[in-house]
Amino acid sequence: MDKIERFLRKRFSDGQLVKEILAKSKFMEIPAHTRILEQDAYVAVVPYVYEGRIKVMRRGEQGKEVLLYYIHPGESCALSIVAGLTRTQSVAYAETESDTKLLSIPVDVLNDLHTRFPQCNEFFLTLFRDRFREIVFFIDSVAFKTMDFRLVQLLKQKQEQEQNNMIPVTHQQLANELGTAREVVSRLLKQLENERKIIQHRSSIEIKAQL
Repeated sequence: MDKIERFLRKRFSDGQLVKEILAKSKFMEIPAHTRILEQDAYVAVVPYVYEGRIKVMRRGEQGKEVLLYYIHPGESCALSIVAGLTRTQSVAYAETESDTKLLSIPVDVLNDLHTRFPQCNEFFLTLFRDRFREIVFFIDSVAFKTMDFRLVQLLKQKQEQEQNNMIPVTHQQLANELGTAREVVSRLLKQLENERKIIQHRSSIEIKAQL
């Protein structure tokens, strides 16, 4: 717990705020590919990521899914915070992309903290700014960029996140995150492979040249 306290203090200099977060939150270790929030569900707790990564996805009426953003260490979920504090249903779902350690903060606790600690509100505003920017970029990408460009950008993002040229991902996972058909992704990946930029393995893709 000392490590987690030091981790929190890198973000929050208010010692009392850190103590209350630790005292009133639950530390959890969650395996990769675990759903932690369902779309259209009410939010009872909000995650604050210590290690690992969570992806936030939205599912449309026709069953298509699309990636909205990732939650990295030191971050939380803006959509969950809004839904929790306003007592409304979540407009997206969230699941761990890798083994993840996090602090699970009850919504009532979060509501109390943000009314008493200015640093909590500062964190919210910074988080909302960053997420809003990411969603604007996402809209721009969907509206103005081709699917092959979006696929390459997603592979680059995953390569950076993994800090490795071997990316553990399937065609279907990429298709879900891009909101397209698996067949489209498979065709574009084959094109990249023919250009000797990637090598496809079972449930993973190896980056061989600059994309």
